[in-house]
Amino acid sequence: MCTLSYRLTESGYELFFNRDEQRSRAQAIVPQVDNELNAIYPVDPIGQGTWLGVHQSGLGLALLNYYQAEKKAKSGEFISRGEIILKLLASQGDVIDNLKKLALNNYQPFQLCIFPEDLNLANNQIQLLQWDGENLTQQPQSPFYTSSGVDYPQVYQARKRVFEQIISTSEPTTEQLLQFHQQQQQEGKLSVKMYREDAQTVSFSHIVVNDNIQFNYVDYLDATQSLSSLKRI
Repeated sequence: MCTLSYRLTESGYELFFNRDEQRSRAQAIVPQVDNELNAIYPVDPIGQGTWLGVHQSGLGLALLNYYQAEKKAKSGEFISRGEIILKLLASQGDVIDNLKKLALNNYQPFQLCIFPEDLNLANNQIQLLQWDGENLTQQPQSPFYTSSGVDYPQVYQARKRVFEQIISTSEPTTEQLLQFHQQQQQEGKLSVKMYREDAQTVSFSHIVVNDNIQFNYVDYLDATQSLSSLKRI
C-alpha cells in the first residue's frame, strides 16, 4: 500500500513516496542522519527497519510490498522486510549482487526500486527488482510504482489515470508530482493519498539528490514536517 514516483534532473533526481499503513500500526520515527551508514532514512518502530533511504553517495532505495505474490511465499515466521534497505545501505559494491546474497526466503514478497548514485537525465538506469517468494526478477521501468493489498488491478488503473491526467510529458515537473501524490478520490482505496476504514496514507517523503541530499518528510498522523540533509560525496 504505497505509491512511488520520480523525476530526473541534470545533476541527479527527485523521489516522491506515499507510505500507506494500517491505522493500528505504530507511528514511524522521522528521517534522521545515520552517521554510521552515512544515510538518511525513517524508522518503522515495529521492525526497526525502513521502507525508504538515501545514501550520502546519492544511492536511493525504496521498498514496496508485493501483496499479489504473498500466497506463494512460505508459511511461518518472516524477518521484517524493513531490514533489507539497511543491509544494502551498509554493504559495499553492487546493490543487486548484494541483494542476491541475502537469504530472500526469510522475507515476504517485495519490490525494491534502486536509484543508482550516478542517476540523472543523461543516465536513466532506474531498476526495479521483484521478489515473489520464489524468484528474484528485474521488472520494466515505469514512471510510477504502486502497491495495494486490496483490489490491486482496480487501484492501479485508477492511479494510472490520475497520473496521466496530471502528467502528460516524459519529463514531469516537481509541482506535477507533488500534486499527483496529494490526489484523493471519492472511493478512498483508489486514491494516491489513500484512505480506507482500516488503512491510510500515513506519510509523504520527497528526496532531492543533486550536489547535496535533502529528505523532506511529512507525517500526516500528527501534521508535522521535517527536513534532513547530507553533503553528497
